[in-house]
Formats: sequence, C-alpha cells, structure tokens
Amino acid sequence: MKLPAIFLFLAAMITRAQVGAPQLGYVADGTRLRPVYGIPAAAAVLAPLDYGHNFARMAISPRQDFAIASDADSGEVLLVSAASAATIPGTLLNPDRISISPRGSAAALWFSSAGRLQIISGLPGSPSVRDVTTAFLNETPGAIAVSDDGAMAAGSLPDGLYSFGPNGEVNRIPMRERVGALAFYGASHDLALATRLQIWKVANASPGAMSSLYRADLLAPVGIALSSDNQRLTLAQSSGRILTLDLSSGAASQTDCGCSPEGVFPVGPSVFRITAFDGATFRVFDPSSGNFFFVPLAPVQQNDAQQGGAQ
Repeated sequence: MKLPAIFLFLAAMITRAQVGAPQLGYVADGTRLRPVYGIPAAAAVLAPLDYGHNFARMAISPRQDFAIASDADSGEVLLVSAASAATIPGTLLNPDRISISPRGSAAALWFSSAGRLQIISGLPGSPSVRDVTTAFLNETPGAIAVSDDGAMAAGSLPDGLYSFGPNGEVNRIPMRERVGALAFYGASHDLALATRLQIWKVANASPGAMSSLYRADLLAPVGIALSSDNQRLTLAQSSGRILTLDLSSGAASQTDCGCSPEGVFPVGPSVFRITAFDGATFRVFDPSSGNFFFVPLAPVQQNDAQQGGAQ
C-alpha cells in the first residue's frame, strides 16, 4: 500500500471512529491514554484523550474497550472508557501492579504497603471487588495474573509462584528459577509461565500440576500471552527475540523484532502490542504470520479531524 493510500485509509477510519469506539484500541503515553484507529497493518495513534486525570499506572483490556488506571495525584483506581474515568468503589489507593485477565472480565491489583491483593470481577459493566491478604509476603511480585472469572490470581516472587484461590486459600509452587512472565489461559484456571530455562503450564494453577511446554538454553522473558483460542503462545524476551509456540503441534518459531519489548499485550483476538509507545510509534506482532507492524503517530491534520469531530 503506497503512502498516500495509507493516509486516505486512516482518514476514513478516523471519520468512522468519530461516531463509535476506536477500532484498534488504546495505548498509554506517559500519564495519558491515546486512541488508536485502523487495523494492525495500517493504523495510527491520535491525540491523547482528556479525562481530567493524569494516570500513574494503566492496564488496557485485551478487548480494547476500557482500561484500569490509578490517578497520579489521588491514587484512586479508575475504570476508564472512551468517554469517562470513574472511581471503582471498594478499591484501595495506589496499586503497585495492575493486571487484566485474558478476555478482559477481571483485574488484579497488588498493594504492597497495604499487604493486599484486590480482584475485580464483572468488568467492565458490573465491577465487584474481593480482598485477599498478602501481608505475609511483604514484597511486590515481579508479575501478576488473574483468571477471567476472577476466582484465581497468581504472583511471581523470589521464593516461588503463589496462587490465590476463591476462598482465600494460598498455594506456593517452589521454582528453581524466578518466574519472569505469567498469564492465565482464556476462560481457564490453567496458567502459562516462563523462567530463564523453560515455559511451563500449571494446570488449575495448582502445585504438582506442572508440565513443560518448551525448554531452552536461555530465555529472558518480559511478557507472555495466549491467543484467544488458547492454541498459540507468544513470549517476548528482553533480547528482542519473540518466541511463538503452537500448543497443538508443539512447533516453535522465533523471530527478532529489532526492538526492546515491553511485554505481550493482546490487541484483539490474535495480535499483540510488544513495545511501548515512544511518542512516535509502537510495534505490534501477528504470531500467525510472524509479521511486525509499526503503528505511527497520525499526521497533524488527522489529529485535528478527530478533535473537530469530538466537539
């Protein structure tokens, strides 16, 4: 697609987006949230949305229809949609970690100073908050994850992997290496995790139910996620290597993004954002094709068109 054609395509997408939600979703930009329009192969980042808040931490739903964020000034936890940012009743202030479930129906908030894990179920329409005591751990996990039904959560700490059940039960799974990345399977209590030597599946997030999915000489995991059908796993490494596993056949493939991945964040059912927005662009990865796509900042004229349509 030639450059003028891309601009015309994006202009059409923006005109369409003025009467509906962004087609591709949102991306964090410092303390702000920007809409992204188009499709992965031809998308653009537009001007930041004005919510009257600056955000300290943000996690965007895999469905790209909302975000969970903490207010940089008050510390309040907010449910952020296309049109508003509203406090979620019952949540504590200033979470250290925020994670959203694979299909966007639950979230986990970790509060180190308060010794609490809060799990929000029923997102986005009917959020309800459940508290789990974590004071005995006395540390912030390197990564956290939550299941879609909100019944299970997990966190990676130096002495192992901890899972938190629906009735307050806590299990520790000892690990020889620290877990660098973890994610629940969609609509499941099964957990995928990566250490420096292996990728594991933990059935029902339970001790004694681990099976190896992949062994390597050395991994440097920064993020892991599964496709919406749980058939493909994607792992991003700090080296820039992106590993894809076909879980039905066991086939593995690797490619180098030539970048510094931030993690693996679903953008729809099968495509993942792998880098942060740097003020000019971010990068997405399509595991089914092995292709990378740049999503650039839209030209000024297109930003003006968006803002004019919103007035």
